[in-house]
Amino acid sequence: MTPMASNDYSIQAISERTGVLPVTLRAWERRYGLIRPARTARGHRRYSDEDLDRIRRVLGWLERGLPISQVRAVLDGEGGPVLAGDPWRSAVEEALAALEARNLPRLEQWFQRQVADYALDKVLTHCCDPLREHLRARPDGTAARSLLDSFLRQKLGGRALALAPGRADPAWLVLAVGNPLPALSRAVPRGVPVWCLEEAPAWGALAPWLADPRTRGVLWVLGEHPGRRRAEQLWPADAAPGLPVWCTGPALTDELITPPWLRRVPGDRAALYAAWDALGAGLDQSGLQDTPARGDAGATGVVS
Repeated sequence: MTPMASNDYSIQAISERTGVLPVTLRAWERRYGLIRPARTARGHRRYSDEDLDRIRRVLGWLERGLPISQVRAVLDGEGGPVLAGDPWRSAVEEALAALEARNLPRLEQWFQRQVADYALDKVLTHCCDPLREHLRARPDGTAARSLLDSFLRQKLGGRALALAPGRADPAWLVLAVGNPLPALSRAVPRGVPVWCLEEAPAWGALAPWLADPRTRGVLWVLGEHPGRRRAEQLWPADAAPGLPVWCTGPALTDELITPPWLRRVPGDRAALYAAWDALGAGLDQSGLQDTPARGDAGATGVVS
């Protein structure tokens, strides 16, 4: 994740620093003229510190609700921002209409447009997450929510495969407990090498991964609360891992008891990314475990 030289970044390095996927960076350049990276003799994009700062300013305006089509004029001082409604709300409504019509080609087109214009993390946070919660609250929304989840698992699963590390690349091992969607939606938008398993194996099966020098850490993402027997298989009390081992996800609640050696990272995607950044910067990680593991000494540390 270190640039090749000062003031000289590859598109992948920029993607890792900003969370904006390369396909989106290319769209911002070609469709909207938001950035103009330099090119090598072979045509590869090279970004400067100024480009990096501009991309972060673009993200700031998008976070405030400015449509992507208006950002260039604002950044170039050609006019003030015109916040004409909430672009995320209209995007959610369009996706909802496609789901209600069970029109997957239309949903596919919608998703591709969104991730071309906006960082994947923002699409998930501002479109997909609210839509899933809306469907959860509707008495008739179960089938549509299942369809959406299936669609997102397929889209994110393909991207997870593309992020699989090369033979010499370090990567995190991301393990889903229960619903794999929370694991995929946390691992993929970061854009860094990961092995993402949609079903977490027992602790003993991880021995080859733990011994592999390429494994930077292990992250369990809880899509559901594991029962006692399952938890004992995942996190034996006498385990002594020699690398970062974390636990996060929507089912990581105060009621869930975990062994002392398993670091808890509560919160959403942003909290996890902040933890990853802190680890990469060599900062102390003691503040990441918000709630000490509870339970009697000598117990597994996890109850159902």
